[in-house]
Amino acid sequence: MLAENRISKIKQLLNKKTESQSMPTRPFFWKPAKLIQRISAVKNTQNWLTTKGSLTTQLRQLCPELEVVILSEKLERPLANEAQSLGLQPSEPAWIRCVLLQGGAENWVYARTVIPHFLESNPWFHLQQLGNKPLGEVLFQDSAIQRTPFTFARHPLTNWPYLPLSSDQESKVVGYARRSVFTQQQAPLLLTEVFLPSLLKEGYSCRT
Repeated sequence: MLAENRISKIKQLLNKKTESQSMPTRPFFWKPAKLIQRISAVKNTQNWLTTKGSLTTQLRQLCPELEVVILSEKLERPLANEAQSLGLQPSEPAWIRCVLLQGGAENWVYARTVIPHFLESNPWFHLQQLGNKPLGEVLFQDSAIQRTPFTFARHPLTNWPYLPLSSDQESKVVGYARRSVFTQQQAPLLLTEVFLPSLLKEGYSCRT
């Protein structure tokens, strides 16, 4: 009986080791604006990545009936690079909201909001009631909210949690991302926006 238990434990350890080795790694390399050419040499993609002000307003110029589809909204552990950016411990949870911005039923932008220390005293706490309202309608109404400069990255779409992929081909496509930190009352909010192929390949021009 003891031998069987020992064998069972060894099998469990081997299974865990195999699972950890098979899990895809998610290296995220973020670059400043001066290196944006390394992210994309396409001018229109660069324009979308660097557009200032409300992205929601820009997208509504293309589609007034812009829709927000909530993919996930809960307390969970951020990605490692997000935790590092916000000064969190690897196991420390944050409130994370993942949405799709859709124009004409096309997935245009994947947006991911990460808010640490999500307590009632946090000035961002009310965002849990945001529902299907775009985050941009809140962030750009208050001039006291500050924003850091963008950093940019290019990653496979499979790197982004909860992002639905329609086919194996799409899962191999790269998404162009930007992120910045909004701050009010010294409380940070990390916002990542990933521009999806349906927005970039259809030739929609960003009005800079």
